[in-house]
Amino acid sequence: MTKLCAIDFETANASSLSACAVGISVMEDGVLTENWSTLIKPPKKHDEFSFHNIMVHGITKNMVENAPTFDEIYPKLLELMDGAVLCAHNAEFDMKVLQSLCLHYHLPIPKKDYFCTVRLSRSALPNLERHRLNVVAEHFEIELNHHDASSDARACVLIASNIMGASDIYDVDTLMSAYRQTLKHMG
Repeated sequence: MTKLCAIDFETANASSLSACAVGISVMEDGVLTENWSTLIKPPKKHDEFSFHNIMVHGITKNMVENAPTFDEIYPKLLELMDGAVLCAHNAEFDMKVLQSLCLHYHLPIPKKDYFCTVRLSRSALPNLERHRLNVVAEHFEIELNHHDASSDARACVLIASNIMGASDIYDVDTLMSAYRQTLKHMG
């Protein structure tokens, strides 16, 4: 089975540079081996917290005042992602945040394949009315504290694992093909 690494960012505002939290969950051979998260101090000019975003995730500017910046946590992210295929629920958003932060801090964009569990769940679970993270997590009876980066990443990797188990397909390339999805590449 492929090593999967789910990533979830929370942002302070609409800017993809305003990441204020990240969660990562790693699954190897069907076993959740890591669930890590941290608050992030957004870079200046991208560090204003919108009322809407605060209402979604509950993170405020005061909470990230002494948090590490993205470039400080980047080595840990690389360590966790090593050898993994990435996934995210609404992957376009999370991959854009990751790439934007790498460019902003002049860090190499990780060369990673990734897929979106929203798209995968739409194909694998066509009878679900909606495919939001909380709906799909509930379908699989996955505990979720929605919009907590750690919990969202954990739910995401468990959704991928549950779809693999339900279809008895444990190779990501074969899984993508079976559900008419494509792996995307970053970096």
